[in-house]
Amino acid sequence: MNVRLKAKPLLVTLSLGTIFSISNPSNVVAESSDELDLERIYLFQEGESLDGVVEDILEMNASTTVDLIDEISTIMVKSPTETDEAAIEELIQNKYSTVLEESGSVQSIDYGDIQPTILNSFPSSDLSQFNGLEKNASSMFSIQTIEEEDDDESLYKSWLWDIDLVTNNGASYEIESGSHDVKVGIVDSGIDFNHPDLKDNIISPGVSLIDGITDTQDYMGHGTMVAGSIAANGNLKGIAPNIGIVPYKVFHTGNASTSDVIEAIVVAANDDMDVINLSLGVYKSLKDKEEKAEFKAYNRALKHAKKKNSFVVASSGTELVGLDLSNAKKLAEARGFPGDKQLHMPGGLDDVYTVAATNKENILSDYSNYGKNVSVGAPGGDYGPLADQGLYDVRHMTLTTYPTNLPQSEISEYAGFDPGYEFMIGTSLAAPKVSATAAVVIAKYKEVHGKNPSVKEITKILDKGATKTDSKKRFGSGIINAYDSLELIEKKKK
Repeated sequence: MNVRLKAKPLLVTLSLGTIFSISNPSNVVAESSDELDLERIYLFQEGESLDGVVEDILEMNASTTVDLIDEISTIMVKSPTETDEAAIEELIQNKYSTVLEESGSVQSIDYGDIQPTILNSFPSSDLSQFNGLEKNASSMFSIQTIEEEDDDESLYKSWLWDIDLVTNNGASYEIESGSHDVKVGIVDSGIDFNHPDLKDNIISPGVSLIDGITDTQDYMGHGTMVAGSIAANGNLKGIAPNIGIVPYKVFHTGNASTSDVIEAIVVAANDDMDVINLSLGVYKSLKDKEEKAEFKAYNRALKHAKKKNSFVVASSGTELVGLDLSNAKKLAEARGFPGDKQLHMPGGLDDVYTVAATNKENILSDYSNYGKNVSVGAPGGDYGPLADQGLYDVRHMTLTTYPTNLPQSEISEYAGFDPGYEFMIGTSLAAPKVSATAAVVIAKYKEVHGKNPSVKEITKILDKGATKTDSKKRFGSGIINAYDSLELIEKKKK
């Protein structure tokens, strides 16, 4: 009987492998919202018992996979053939139309807003000229060479401008660096369980939401990059270097099913994750009936997480030139769909703390989506001020963790790093800095008040602690600041 009750966590096993290369552009920046074959979502009236629906579907075809999420009165159905899909659709519409709110096809969701590929498209013979800080017409890159370092620690830490900005050069660690009593659920591609900077903070194998995949090891890199910004504690140090992290795997070697992401939010909330990080996104039409079910399911899942007091953080998304998420009609037009109305989700929805990417100059990165429904900015980096002239400066990118079992890029190797560290940019790297800040705020609040803060209280602290800018309409309350946010709690204690 192929029913998955995603309200309960699954036991998973771990395995290792190498099937994704950072130097493969088609894998790194996947952008797709194509419908997944033969998968549909059915949203019923809230509180409705769905056991009878599941039984009827499986009685029709026992090889159909049905994912039941009772908490949001939703089922996801994967049919073996188009004939079966049509028959199940007819069954539900005929027998359960009075309690059915929406149904539609399930689409894929992209993970591709981390952009390392431009630094990996040049042969190693070209890298010999990238020494020192000098840029010229024949040198497409500027790379900082660290000379006469006394130890490995200074080699890595000299690149962490983004972490320094959020922590006030490490001052926030003196107030709170987190503990394993506070947990961040990372809905992504898994985590490298063997990474020396991360392994001590991975407090559970987590859950795979993907059919046929049981392990939560990271074979793509994205989840490990995100995890580093949160909880690295080794050569690199994240914003919350002693916090607990747990993977919820929705990507394996390509794009994810939106249904798996929605389920992951519910499962992570049920697992009492204090913070849920979603460095991913998809656009949905408000006019397309086929897409309404997913939109409503997202909203229900996010409301469920809020009810469970899980603070949900999501990236605003990335484009070649960032888009304004505030106006659904203008967003659709900017994406080439005049006459439509579109939303970006989960980032941009209610009950989500949405994060835009900022650069080394503390302004919006040009690729980052933005808008009045974006909560805050956080460092995601860019290619430097002369990128439009074809001169790319890695000092303006961010350095983060990457799976040690995947190929190292030539730029990383040239910089002198061990395998497992890469230069990246993206809103995907901005969001986890906010998740980590929320996590240390929760840890400090518990220490001071003896209880967890509410989602509303966390939002208030992060908003008030953010470094103010003149870009409120672009990314909310300012740029995330862990030190100033923690100071607010310290002052209340006194």
